[in-house]
Amino acid sequence: MTAIYLPSALQGAALLVGLFLVAHLLIRKPTAPLPPGPNPIPLLGNLTFPEPFHVPFKRWADEYGDVMTFRIWGQPILFVNTRKGAAEVLEKRSASTGGRVHQVMADDLCHLSTDPTRTNDLALHRQYRRLYNIVVGPRAAPAAWPVQVRETRRAALDILESPSRHMEHIRRAIAAIVFEFVYGMKIKSNSDPIVRMADECNERFETIARPGNWIVDRIPALQYLPDWLPGTDFLRVSKEYKAYHMAMRTLPYEQVKREMARAKGTAKPCLVATLIEEEEKYGEDVLKWIAFSHYSAGADTSGSVLKTFLAAMLLFPSVQAKAQAELDTIIGREHPPTLEDRERLPYCTALVSEVLRWQPVGPVVLPHCMQKDEIYEGYLLPKGTTVLANVWAMTHDERDFPNADEFQPERWLTEDGKLKEDVPGRSIPFAFGFGRRICPGWHMGEANIFAGAVALLWSAVLSKPEGVEIEWVEGLGPVHPKDFTLEVRPRWDGAVEALRASIGE
Repeated sequence: MTAIYLPSALQGAALLVGLFLVAHLLIRKPTAPLPPGPNPIPLLGNLTFPEPFHVPFKRWADEYGDVMTFRIWGQPILFVNTRKGAAEVLEKRSASTGGRVHQVMADDLCHLSTDPTRTNDLALHRQYRRLYNIVVGPRAAPAAWPVQVRETRRAALDILESPSRHMEHIRRAIAAIVFEFVYGMKIKSNSDPIVRMADECNERFETIARPGNWIVDRIPALQYLPDWLPGTDFLRVSKEYKAYHMAMRTLPYEQVKREMARAKGTAKPCLVATLIEEEEKYGEDVLKWIAFSHYSAGADTSGSVLKTFLAAMLLFPSVQAKAQAELDTIIGREHPPTLEDRERLPYCTALVSEVLRWQPVGPVVLPHCMQKDEIYEGYLLPKGTTVLANVWAMTHDERDFPNADEFQPERWLTEDGKLKEDVPGRSIPFAFGFGRRICPGWHMGEANIFAGAVALLWSAVLSKPEGVEIEWVEGLGPVHPKDFTLEVRPRWDGAVEALRASIGE
């Protein structure tokens, strides 16, 4: 019986499989072409991203329009090049375009799939957003202003006293702001053990999450190999990183809990002390992620933007002078400006907006991933495709920003010196992202930059030594100047003493 009927059974099975494959191909058959783009090698497209990134990608944005396809070794990546494209693709279609690219090394082996910046779990993402709104949303963000003002003033004082270490002072200030606001911890120097541990964690993360770094991301089955086999270093690295990152999330969080226990339920006011009240509702691990993400996601960004601000002041002394004239007129010289003064300082506010536009810290934002097929202006945006917002092209679009390569704070102001409200990127700078993936701590990040800028502008004259050239780190990662020297002197006799008095020293 078996010998007689097996061929028929196999034929039937083969027919079913064939029908399934045909149906699958028909279902997945593109209903529209991919957006056009620069793909010089047939099938492969490009072998790598060009460097510097922004020059060719701005040219291609002008040529191909809102959305283009850029292939790396045949793999399509969608670039959203214009403000219109970002609004239509990343904001209106955020349910389809708000995913993150899954990486075996980072998400599976290092257990980063629950990281607030990476998770594709929609319910968890919503939890994170609710919590961020509680602790750093627009109503909550002013709670950080006192520490932001104090530590950026201290950085200005330190830069006046030792200008050769200006970036060291800025990094210390950003670390001090985050760790005091989040954990209630005072940071005196970058050599503080918890800061060194956090910086090490961030450096390791860059290696872990860098696309193309790990063979296991190309061949996921390798994750199941035993770690004693040659060529499986990724298993050892992931195990070490996972333990290190867990310790970094846990140690300062538990310290706050111990202090609260000693103080019978109270502790120095900080973000974690507020979050612990929600521990039963959300779970401890979620709260630890929220707390540490303030440093992991924001420290490098704020430092890089302030470094760009310094470079701009060296390159454009007339802009520096105009900002200082506004500070003298509105604030005077008895005490430094505060974050409450922002609304009274339109030129300084415009200057910060121009720093974020002129050299955006991220020429592209963190990659999105298509969660389902979408059609945009007749082109297919396929499920599973990586999507990158070409922020540089948007901030240098001549239609929105004439003479875009020039540094002009006036572009953000009306003729009578008031802030324009209709300039693209005015309400939320493009560098902070789009749609459901917009940076939830952007209010705090922008306040760091403003506080740091006005503390220096109020107290110091910044100038470029003769022969010094400003060069830039340019690529897909953070854009900032390479290390440079600068000359700094107090703007008037007594400026240093006024700064010192303002921070209680």
